[in-house]
Amino acid sequence: MQEYADPVIDWLDGGRGYFAKKLYRESCALQPNGSYTKDLSLVEEDLSRVCFMDNSPVSYNWNKANALPIEGWTSDPNDEALLDALPILDSLRFTSDVRKVLGIRGF
Repeated sequence: MQEYADPVIDWLDGGRGYFAKKLYRESCALQPNGSYTKDLSLVEEDLSRVCFMDNSPVSYNWNKANALPIEGWTSDPNDEALLDALPILDSLRFTSDVRKVLGIRGF
């Protein structure tokens, strides 16, 4: 949801323009079971350059190789899931295909 994602994405980006696009629920495909699936090709045609973080495995069902699962955030001031993911996110800068790095973790 945009109200949760925007502050985090904006903080990570810090005005540097790392993120070409932001997708929200409106950008998802509604499945017959009521879940939402994200099509990462809307962000970048070359999926070797796309990492996707979400707390819902259903949302990245089409692009599992690009997924970096993260725990859901519910206003917990002690939540460090995003901080824990920073070394992985940083390592993606040095690879030609993010899926190779993400695959090491077995997601």
